Amino acid sequence: MKNFILFLSLFTLTFSSAQFFDDLKKVLDATAEDAQALTVAYISPVGESMTYGLNAGWANTAKTHKKLGFDLTVGAVLPSVSDAAKVFNTNDLELQRLEPSSPTASTVFGPKNTATFTENLTSATIELPGYEDDLIMNSLPVPYVQAGLGLFFDTEIIVRYVPKVKVKGLEIDVLGLGLKHNLMQYFGALDKLPLNVSALASFTKLNGSYQFDSAKPDQKATLGVDAFVVQALASLDFPIISLVGGFGYGKGDANIQLLGDYSADYPGTTKDPINTEDTYSGTHAMVGVRANLAFIKLFANYTLQEFKTLNAGVSFSFR
Repeated sequence: MKNFILFLSLFTLTFSSAQFFDDLKKVLDATAEDAQALTVAYISPVGESMTYGLNAGWANTAKTHKKLGFDLTVGAVLPSVSDAAKVFNTNDLELQRLEPSSPTASTVFGPKNTATFTENLTSATIELPGYEDDLIMNSLPVPYVQAGLGLFFDTEIIVRYVPKVKVKGLEIDVLGLGLKHNLMQYFGALDKLPLNVSALASFTKLNGSYQFDSAKPDQKATLGVDAFVVQALASLDFPIISLVGGFGYGKGDANIQLLGDYSADYPGTTKDPINTEDTYSGTHAMVGVRANLAFIKLFANYTLQEFKTLNAGVSFSFR
């Protein structure tokens, strides 16, 4: 199981750390203000994508487990990158020493060919290519493993957990906690229907870091995402199939930092030169279907939001 979780973690973050964090260092020969502005514009869609990924996949039915019933779920979330998140307007950055070759440039999720930035004092050039061609179904997939357990009062606790793993300079860990409460119990005889209605709230924290060079352990980039979602869910649960829908509100705070002293490599830069903080929030609507094959459940759902999101997987559910 540990090797499987390791695979899921690296599949999610190898793209979103090793590639773009290495490119991130290229802005350091600009002024601190230019480096900060360019970095924010280039990599901020990663935090947005991770927020949508971490907030999805928490439920494939509104039904809650009976007391001490449980499930183990393995799935993947694919937030489709919007066109607006693939490019940014270079004129909006008000750069001081960097001259862009084009009024638009790619974000990390944009086209491979992008604008070149030339430093007007040294004529050094900076290119921050997009990795649109490396996306899977136009998304950065977020695989997940989670477990649910039925408690008292028709309430279910859900846990996502990835222990800290270290591979090739990358460290990552994820912890998420959710609660789902069945509301049909308050409607008398209606709780005998195949209809289930519930409320769900979850919080997920992701911490990641990437070390550029083992010889310079202080030089690293960090990624932190705190994601929160509340949802109202309804499902029709029949013996063979379940139909589910819901709406809710999600929020995420993403922080990306470049830590360390780079003065020897990039004269004029300061210690810990980059710190970006972004907040993403919005409402969403979800529809989905689940096939019930004894204790094996196969599911897929689709969420309408800024990054339209597909979620699919398999759940092993008992009681």
